[in-house]
Amino acid sequence: MVRHGLIRWQALSGTERFVCISIILVPLWWVISWSYAPLLITIGIFTYQLVRYKSLGLSHPSLSAIALLVFAVYQVILYRLNVPDGGPAGLLVPMQLWGSAGLLLWYVQSHQIRVRLPVIAWGFSMVALQATCYWLFAHFVLSEAYYTPVPNLLARLLDKGTTYSSGKLGSVGNFLTPYIPDAKAFAGLVRYAFFFPHPTISSFFFGFSFLIALDLRNRILSFWLTGSSSFLILICQSRNIWLTLPIVVLLRWILTTGRTRGLAFLMALAATASFVMLSIPAVTDLVTDKVTATADSASDLRKASTEDRNKIYSRTWENIVEEPPIIGHSVPGPEVNPGYQFARIGTESFILGSLLYKAGFLGTGLFLTFLVSFSSWLYKTREDRPLCCFLILLLLSLSSAVTEFLPTEALILILCTIASNSNIAHSHQSSRVNHA
Repeated sequence: MVRHGLIRWQALSGTERFVCISIILVPLWWVISWSYAPLLITIGIFTYQLVRYKSLGLSHPSLSAIALLVFAVYQVILYRLNVPDGGPAGLLVPMQLWGSAGLLLWYVQSHQIRVRLPVIAWGFSMVALQATCYWLFAHFVLSEAYYTPVPNLLARLLDKGTTYSSGKLGSVGNFLTPYIPDAKAFAGLVRYAFFFPHPTISSFFFGFSFLIALDLRNRILSFWLTGSSSFLILICQSRNIWLTLPIVVLLRWILTTGRTRGLAFLMALAATASFVMLSIPAVTDLVTDKVTATADSASDLRKASTEDRNKIYSRTWENIVEEPPIIGHSVPGPEVNPGYQFARIGTESFILGSLLYKAGFLGTGLFLTFLVSFSSWLYKTREDRPLCCFLILLLLSLSSAVTEFLPTEALILILCTIASNSNIAHSHQSSRVNHA
């Protein structure tokens, strides 16, 4: 199916072609608007299904799909209650993120859609190639010169403002910023976002491609994805991924080793490692120093950002403890640093901010209902799922304490539900769905 870096297009099903094209056109989604990408994709799929088959063919929704859709509707109602004079954008945000994800999950589960992993991997490899070529051009030809960010297509059409400011919330999603000239830290490298709203999101994307590469049998494609993803993650300079991805990769090694060598080997390995680290003072001190030094280095990379985050987390937690939000605040609280809109109570953390502070205990309960039922369904249908599907969910979970999720993460979530190890193009799909 994939030979010498090329994919046999005629060997792909209709669904696989759609998924592959959608991944390859990541730069186009960036130019249009990542904020609305899940909504546009959902509308496109449902419209095609209705025009082609006169029916969506949806089965009874699962508990996970219902919980996610109810969570989206709950956030819309909550926003209207807390911000009665708010504009339509605040009402649309949860629907285009969690509402679209819920509808896509319902569609995927109804049609039992599966896409072979090499197809997804090839799409990711093309994005990595585009990002690498762009970096070479920007670094060696443009010398990463200063530029004036321009609005994306939808921001221009909706007249959301034409003035960019790095301290304004609306600037992140509405302007095209492939790299940040002022952000130089690691080895003097400029921080890149490439074709995404923020460098952290780019890191998640390439972190997922790295995990995909580890499951591939095609050594050339695996080597390219592993090497290019590692380099791109490095220059995106997201400390979150730098710290969490090695943990996930180590866990993967433990799982795969246990599968091939057995539980007894893992137990012996764990016992030996624990004895060496805890019983030999020199080794204990070395490990402690290395862990502390790594954490300090990550914190010092952008020290001002780290200090802002610490203020945000502490102030958010204090607010939650002092005034337990049963139904949530819906929107972020006051700025912890006057004049800097990003540093606000209820931001920079999905768990503390998006769930507990903004969605409240009731909204958190709805999301946990989705998470538990979705994880259960994913495990029950694990027969031919690649290990990377579960590892990317672990990566997102580990990062959720210090990262807010955007529409790109919702789309990655859907990719986890459709990836398959099967070598058969039409596995788990009816002939009707293959053309959807």
